[in-house]
Amino acid sequence: MKQLREFAQRKADFDARNAVVVGISSDDSDHTRKVWQDVTQRKLTILSDPDAKVIREYGLLHPKGHSGEDIALRATLVVDESGREVYRKVSSSVPDVRTADEILRALK
Repeated sequence: MKQLREFAQRKADFDARNAVVVGISSDDSDHTRKVWQDVTQRKLTILSDPDAKVIREYGLLHPKGHSGEDIALRATLVVDESGREVYRKVSSSVPDVRTADEILRALK
């Protein structure tokens, strides 16, 4: 949640680089809506992917990753206007998650 909050706070910086931040969650739409309202203050797009279809497409599913349940890996991707992935960081832990500053530098 910290990363989403930080990205929402830095929305103007991403806008200045013509970058759109989109979060994808494997949580249901009710939880995703709550995150969108409470964490990002409705500044970012948060998509609900409870069947992990998009998460699987990007190869970001950790099978049986938590209590025997499939979970999404924490990852930060940058996709260009043509849909080509130009940056990927799969985080090994919460402290390893990329900051807004790191992603803004990667966009230069």
